[in-house]
Amino acid sequence: MTFSAAHPFAPLHVVLGAGQVGSLLARRLAARGLRVRVVRRTATAAPGPGIEPRCADVRDPDQAATVMRGAAVVYHCVNPLYTEWATELPALTRGILRGAARSGARLVVLDNLYMYGADTARIDELTPMAPRSRKGELRVQATESLLGAHLRGDVRVAIGRASDYFGPGAATTSIFGDRFFRRVLAGKSADCFGDPDQPHSYSFTPDVAAGLEALGRRDDAGGVWMLPVQPAESTRAVIARFGRALGRELEVSRIPTWALHTLGVVSPMLRETAEMAYQWRQPFAVDDRRIRAAFGVAATPWDQAIATTVAWAHTAYTPQRRAAA
Repeated sequence: MTFSAAHPFAPLHVVLGAGQVGSLLARRLAARGLRVRVVRRTATAAPGPGIEPRCADVRDPDQAATVMRGAAVVYHCVNPLYTEWATELPALTRGILRGAARSGARLVVLDNLYMYGADTARIDELTPMAPRSRKGELRVQATESLLGAHLRGDVRVAIGRASDYFGPGAATTSIFGDRFFRRVLAGKSADCFGDPDQPHSYSFTPDVAAGLEALGRRDDAGGVWMLPVQPAESTRAVIARFGRALGRELEVSRIPTWALHTLGVVSPMLRETAEMAYQWRQPFAVDDRRIRAAFGVAATPWDQAIATTVAWAHTAYTPQRRAAA
Protein backbone atom coordinates (compact mmCIF):
# COMPACT_ATOMS: atom_id res chain seq x y z
CA MET A 1 0.00 0.00 0.00
CA THR A 2 1.40 3.41 -1.01
CA PHE A 3 0.91 6.31 1.35
CA SER A 4 1.44 10.01 0.88
CA ALA A 5 4.85 11.16 -0.27
CA ALA A 6 4.16 14.54 1.32
CA HIS A 7 6.31 15.85 4.13
CA PRO A 8 5.46 13.87 7.30
CA PHE A 9 4.59 17.11 9.08
CA ALA A 10 2.33 18.43 6.32
CA PRO A 11 -1.30 18.93 7.41
CA LEU A 12 -3.58 15.95 6.97
CA HIS A 13 -6.66 16.49 4.80
CA VAL A 14 -9.31 13.78 4.85
CA VAL A 15 -11.74 13.35 1.94
CA LEU A 16 -14.90 11.39 2.69
CA GLY A 17 -16.16 9.84 -0.54
CA ALA A 18 -14.25 9.16 -3.73
CA GLY A 19 -16.92 9.68 -6.36
CA GLN A 20 -17.40 12.32 -9.03
CA VAL A 21 -15.78 15.13 -7.01
CA GLY A 22 -14.02 13.47 -4.07
CA SER A 23 -11.41 11.77 -6.28
CA LEU A 24 -10.63 15.00 -8.13
CA LEU A 25 -10.32 16.88 -4.85
CA ALA A 26 -8.02 14.27 -3.31
CA ARG A 27 -5.67 14.46 -6.28
CA ARG A 28 -5.61 18.28 -6.11
CA LEU A 29 -4.75 18.23 -2.42
CA ALA A 30 -2.02 15.62 -2.92
CA ALA A 31 -0.52 17.68 -5.74
CA ARG A 32 -0.12 20.54 -3.24
CA GLY A 33 2.08 18.37 -1.05
CA LEU A 34 -0.52 17.74 1.63
CA ARG A 35 -1.04 14.42 3.36
CA VAL A 36 -4.31 13.10 1.97
CA ARG A 37 -6.55 10.29 3.17
CA VAL A 38 -9.60 9.14 1.22
CA VAL A 39 -12.34 7.30 3.09
CA ARG A 40 -15.01 5.07 1.59
CA ARG A 41 -17.44 2.61 3.10
CA THR A 42 -16.04 -0.28 1.06
CA ALA A 43 -12.42 -1.08 0.35
CA THR A 44 -11.06 0.45 -2.84
CA ALA A 45 -7.80 1.57 -4.38
CA ALA A 46 -6.60 5.12 -3.79
CA PRO A 47 -7.70 7.58 -6.50
CA GLY A 48 -4.11 8.58 -7.16
CA PRO A 49 -0.47 8.20 -6.08
CA GLY A 50 0.50 9.36 -2.63
CA ILE A 51 -3.05 9.11 -1.27
CA GLU A 52 -3.90 6.87 1.68
CA PRO A 53 -7.11 4.83 1.25
CA ARG A 54 -9.15 3.97 4.32
CA CYS A 55 -12.36 2.03 4.78
CA ALA A 56 -14.99 3.21 7.29
CA ASP A 57 -18.71 3.74 7.71
CA VAL A 58 -18.85 7.42 8.64
CA ARG A 59 -22.49 7.13 9.69
CA ASP A 60 -20.92 5.68 12.85
CA PRO A 61 -19.43 8.56 14.90
CA ASP A 62 -16.75 6.30 16.35
CA GLN A 63 -15.55 5.16 12.94
CA ALA A 64 -15.81 8.73 11.63
CA ALA A 65 -13.71 10.09 14.50
CA THR A 66 -11.10 7.38 13.99
CA VAL A 67 -10.49 8.14 10.31
CA MET A 68 -10.57 11.90 11.00
CA ARG A 69 -8.07 11.74 13.85
CA GLY A 70 -5.23 14.20 13.29
CA ALA A 71 -6.94 15.93 10.36
CA ALA A 72 -6.75 19.67 9.86
CA VAL A 73 -9.62 19.64 7.38
CA VAL A 74 -12.27 17.05 6.51
CA TYR A 75 -14.19 17.26 3.21
CA HIS A 76 -17.64 15.66 3.18
CA CYS A 77 -18.18 14.53 -0.44
CA VAL A 78 -20.33 11.49 0.32
CA ASN A 79 -23.49 11.37 -1.80
CA PRO A 80 -25.65 8.27 -1.38
CA LEU A 81 -27.94 6.94 -4.06
CA TYR A 82 -31.08 9.02 -4.59
CA THR A 83 -33.19 6.06 -3.52
CA GLU A 84 -31.41 5.99 -0.12
CA TRP A 85 -31.45 9.69 0.77
CA ALA A 86 -34.28 9.50 3.30
CA THR A 87 -32.30 7.22 5.58
CA GLU A 88 -28.71 7.89 4.54
CA LEU A 89 -28.47 11.68 4.56
CA PRO A 90 -29.55 12.22 8.18
CA ALA A 91 -27.31 9.38 9.37
CA LEU A 92 -24.32 10.70 7.42
CA THR A 93 -24.82 14.23 8.71
CA ARG A 94 -24.99 13.05 12.34
CA GLY A 95 -22.02 10.71 12.09
CA ILE A 96 -19.76 13.14 10.26
CA LEU A 97 -20.60 16.08 12.53
CA ARG A 98 -19.93 14.07 15.68
CA GLY A 99 -16.72 12.63 14.25
CA ALA A 100 -15.47 16.08 13.23
CA ALA A 101 -16.36 17.54 16.62
CA ARG A 102 -14.33 14.85 18.37
CA SER A 103 -11.36 15.23 16.02
CA GLY A 104 -11.30 19.04 16.11
CA ALA A 105 -11.03 19.23 12.32
CA ARG A 106 -12.68 21.89 10.20
CA LEU A 107 -15.44 20.48 7.99
CA VAL A 108 -15.98 21.45 4.35
CA VAL A 109 -19.23 20.08 2.93
CA LEU A 110 -20.15 19.56 -0.73
CA ASP A 111 -23.82 20.44 -1.21
CA ASN A 112 -26.23 20.96 -4.09
CA LEU A 113 -29.07 23.39 -4.84
CA TYR A 114 -32.11 21.24 -4.10
CA MET A 115 -33.16 23.49 -1.21
CA TYR A 116 -34.08 26.33 -3.59
CA GLY A 117 -37.54 26.69 -5.04
CA ALA A 118 -39.50 29.31 -6.95
CA ASP A 119 -37.24 32.38 -7.26
CA THR A 120 -34.17 30.90 -8.91
CA ALA A 121 -33.27 33.41 -11.63
CA ARG A 122 -30.35 34.45 -9.39
CA ILE A 123 -29.19 32.08 -6.65
CA ASP A 124 -26.53 33.27 -4.23
CA GLU A 125 -25.62 32.87 -0.58
CA LEU A 126 -28.56 35.04 0.54
CA THR A 127 -31.25 33.21 -1.44
CA PRO A 128 -33.76 31.76 1.06
CA MET A 129 -34.23 28.02 1.18
CA ALA A 130 -37.67 27.06 -0.13
CA PRO A 131 -37.66 23.37 -1.09
CA ARG A 132 -40.20 21.97 -3.53
CA SER A 133 -39.30 18.29 -3.15
CA ARG A 134 -38.66 15.78 -0.39
CA LYS A 135 -34.99 15.63 -1.44
CA GLY A 136 -34.86 19.40 -1.07
CA GLU A 137 -36.38 19.13 2.40
CA LEU A 138 -33.71 16.61 3.36
CA ARG A 139 -31.02 19.03 2.19
CA VAL A 140 -32.56 21.81 4.28
CA GLN A 141 -32.52 19.56 7.35
CA ALA A 142 -28.84 18.73 6.74
CA THR A 143 -28.00 22.43 6.30
CA GLU A 144 -29.73 23.34 9.55
CA SER A 145 -27.80 20.65 11.42
CA LEU A 146 -24.47 21.70 9.90
CA LEU A 147 -24.91 25.44 10.44
CA GLY A 148 -26.34 24.84 13.90
CA ALA A 149 -23.15 22.99 14.87
CA HIS A 150 -21.09 25.82 13.37
CA LEU A 151 -22.96 28.54 15.28
CA ARG A 152 -22.70 26.62 18.56
CA GLY A 153 -18.96 26.26 18.06
CA ASP A 154 -19.09 22.46 17.95
CA VAL A 155 -17.47 22.25 14.50
CA ARG A 156 -16.22 24.90 12.10
CA VAL A 157 -18.27 24.27 8.94
CA ALA A 158 -18.07 25.64 5.41
CA ILE A 159 -20.70 24.52 2.89
CA GLY A 160 -19.92 24.72 -0.84
CA ARG A 161 -22.91 24.47 -3.18
CA ALA A 162 -22.66 23.32 -6.77
CA SER A 163 -25.21 23.09 -9.56
CA ASP A 164 -25.74 20.13 -11.92
CA TYR A 165 -22.46 18.49 -12.87
CA PHE A 166 -20.71 17.89 -16.13
CA GLY A 167 -17.09 16.94 -16.63
CA PRO A 168 -14.64 14.04 -16.28
CA GLY A 169 -16.10 11.27 -14.15
CA ALA A 170 -19.57 12.83 -13.97
CA ALA A 171 -21.43 9.76 -15.20
CA THR A 172 -24.50 9.81 -12.95
CA THR A 173 -25.65 13.39 -13.50
CA SER A 174 -29.14 14.27 -14.69
CA ILE A 175 -28.39 15.78 -18.12
CA PHE A 176 -24.74 15.49 -19.18
CA GLY A 177 -23.90 12.08 -17.79
CA ASP A 178 -23.97 8.45 -18.79
CA ARG A 179 -27.25 8.51 -20.75
CA PHE A 180 -26.26 11.65 -22.66
CA PHE A 181 -22.89 10.34 -23.84
CA ARG A 182 -24.08 6.85 -24.65
CA ARG A 183 -26.70 8.39 -26.92
CA VAL A 184 -24.75 11.13 -28.66
CA LEU A 185 -21.65 9.00 -29.23
CA ALA A 186 -23.93 6.43 -30.85
CA GLY A 187 -25.28 9.10 -33.22
CA LYS A 188 -28.57 9.63 -31.40
CA SER A 189 -30.25 12.79 -30.14
CA ALA A 190 -29.52 14.47 -26.82
CA ASP A 191 -32.24 13.99 -24.20
CA CYS A 192 -33.28 16.71 -21.80
CA PHE A 193 -36.30 17.49 -19.67
CA GLY A 194 -38.08 20.68 -18.69
CA ASP A 195 -37.65 23.65 -21.03
CA PRO A 196 -34.30 23.46 -22.87
CA ASP A 197 -34.47 27.19 -23.62
CA GLN A 198 -34.50 28.33 -19.98
CA PRO A 199 -31.13 29.54 -18.62
CA HIS A 200 -29.55 26.97 -16.31
CA SER A 201 -26.26 26.85 -14.42
CA TYR A 202 -23.98 23.83 -14.80
CA SER A 203 -20.89 23.07 -12.70
CA PHE A 204 -17.69 21.61 -14.19
CA THR A 205 -16.47 18.95 -11.75
CA PRO A 206 -12.81 20.13 -11.64
CA ASP A 207 -14.09 23.61 -10.72
CA VAL A 208 -16.20 22.13 -7.92
CA ALA A 209 -13.09 20.41 -6.55
CA ALA A 210 -11.09 23.65 -6.84
CA GLY A 211 -13.77 25.54 -4.92
CA LEU A 212 -13.81 22.99 -2.10
CA GLU A 213 -10.02 23.12 -1.92
CA ALA A 214 -10.20 26.93 -1.62
CA LEU A 215 -12.67 26.66 1.27
CA GLY A 216 -10.34 24.19 2.97
CA ARG A 217 -7.39 26.58 2.77
CA ARG A 218 -8.89 29.31 4.97
CA ASP A 219 -9.88 29.03 8.62
CA ASP A 220 -12.35 31.90 8.25
CA ALA A 221 -14.29 30.32 5.35
CA GLY A 222 -17.39 29.45 7.34
CA GLY A 223 -21.04 29.29 6.34
CA VAL A 224 -22.51 28.84 2.85
CA TRP A 225 -20.64 29.55 -0.40
CA MET A 226 -21.61 29.11 -4.04
CA LEU A 227 -18.83 27.18 -5.76
CA PRO A 228 -17.38 28.35 -9.10
CA VAL A 229 -19.95 27.77 -11.82
CA GLN A 230 -20.24 28.25 -15.57
CA PRO A 231 -22.15 31.35 -16.73
CA ALA A 232 -25.78 30.29 -17.09
CA GLU A 233 -26.86 29.32 -20.60
CA SER A 234 -29.84 27.44 -21.93
CA THR A 235 -29.49 23.67 -21.93
CA ARG A 236 -29.99 23.81 -25.70
CA ALA A 237 -26.98 26.12 -26.01
CA VAL A 238 -24.83 23.82 -23.87
CA ILE A 239 -25.87 20.82 -25.98
CA ALA A 240 -24.87 22.82 -29.07
CA ARG A 241 -21.44 23.38 -27.50
CA PHE A 242 -21.05 19.63 -27.05
CA GLY A 243 -22.16 19.14 -30.65
CA ARG A 244 -19.49 21.49 -31.97
CA ALA A 245 -16.84 19.68 -29.93
CA LEU A 246 -18.10 16.36 -31.33
CA GLY A 247 -18.16 17.69 -34.87
CA ARG A 248 -21.88 17.40 -35.55
CA GLU A 249 -25.13 19.14 -34.75
CA LEU A 250 -27.02 17.44 -31.93
CA GLU A 251 -30.77 17.15 -32.09
CA VAL A 252 -32.50 17.93 -28.80
CA SER A 253 -35.24 15.58 -27.62
CA ARG A 254 -37.41 16.66 -24.69
CA ILE A 255 -38.51 14.09 -22.14
CA PRO A 256 -41.83 15.15 -20.55
CA THR A 257 -41.99 14.94 -16.78
CA TRP A 258 -44.65 12.23 -16.98
CA ALA A 259 -42.24 10.18 -19.10
CA LEU A 260 -39.61 10.40 -16.34
CA HIS A 261 -42.07 8.61 -14.06
CA THR A 262 -42.66 5.99 -16.75
CA LEU A 263 -38.95 5.49 -17.44
CA GLY A 264 -38.47 5.35 -13.68
CA VAL A 265 -39.96 1.86 -13.72
CA VAL A 266 -36.63 0.64 -15.13
CA SER A 267 -34.37 3.54 -14.04
CA PRO A 268 -34.53 4.59 -10.37
CA MET A 269 -32.30 7.59 -11.17
CA LEU A 270 -34.85 8.97 -13.63
CA ARG A 271 -37.70 8.24 -11.23
CA GLU A 272 -36.02 10.24 -8.50
CA THR A 273 -35.08 12.99 -10.94
CA ALA A 274 -38.71 13.62 -11.82
CA GLU A 275 -39.44 15.67 -8.69
CA MET A 276 -36.46 17.92 -9.48
CA ALA A 277 -37.56 18.65 -13.07
CA TYR A 278 -38.98 22.03 -11.98
CA GLN A 279 -35.39 23.33 -11.97
CA TRP A 280 -35.36 23.00 -15.77
CA ARG A 281 -38.80 24.53 -16.31
CA GLN A 282 -37.73 27.97 -15.04
CA PRO A 283 -34.54 30.07 -14.96
CA PHE A 284 -31.99 28.47 -12.61
CA ALA A 285 -28.89 30.64 -12.47
CA VAL A 286 -26.16 30.67 -9.81
CA ASP A 287 -24.13 33.77 -8.89
CA ASP A 288 -20.62 32.77 -7.75
CA ARG A 289 -19.13 36.26 -7.44
CA ARG A 290 -18.54 35.95 -3.67
CA ILE A 291 -16.12 33.00 -3.91
CA ARG A 292 -14.41 34.54 -6.93
CA ALA A 293 -13.79 37.76 -5.03
CA ALA A 294 -12.68 36.05 -1.80
CA PHE A 295 -10.44 33.33 -3.23
CA GLY A 296 -9.69 34.23 -6.83
CA VAL A 297 -11.14 30.95 -8.09
CA ALA A 298 -13.28 31.03 -11.22
CA ALA A 299 -14.97 28.62 -13.58
CA THR A 300 -12.99 27.10 -16.43
CA PRO A 301 -13.92 28.77 -19.76
CA TRP A 302 -16.76 26.96 -21.49
CA ASP A 303 -14.81 25.78 -24.55
CA GLN A 304 -11.99 24.35 -22.44
CA ALA A 305 -14.40 22.62 -20.07
CA ILE A 306 -16.40 21.10 -22.93
CA ALA A 307 -13.26 19.89 -24.74
CA THR A 308 -11.96 18.24 -21.56
CA THR A 309 -15.30 16.55 -20.96
CA VAL A 310 -15.57 15.26 -24.53
CA ALA A 311 -12.02 13.87 -24.38
CA TRP A 312 -12.93 12.00 -21.20
CA ALA A 313 -16.17 10.72 -22.74
CA HIS A 314 -14.36 9.33 -25.78
CA THR A 315 -12.16 7.34 -23.41
CA ALA A 316 -14.93 6.28 -21.03
CA TYR A 317 -17.50 5.30 -23.67
CA THR A 318 -15.54 3.41 -26.31
CA PRO A 319 -17.46 0.74 -28.26
CA GLN A 320 -15.80 -1.95 -26.15
CA ARG A 321 -16.89 -0.33 -22.89
CA ARG A 322 -20.40 0.30 -24.21
CA ALA A 323 -20.68 -3.34 -25.27
CA ALA A 324 -19.49 -4.52 -21.87
CA ALA A 325 -22.02 -2.25 -20.13
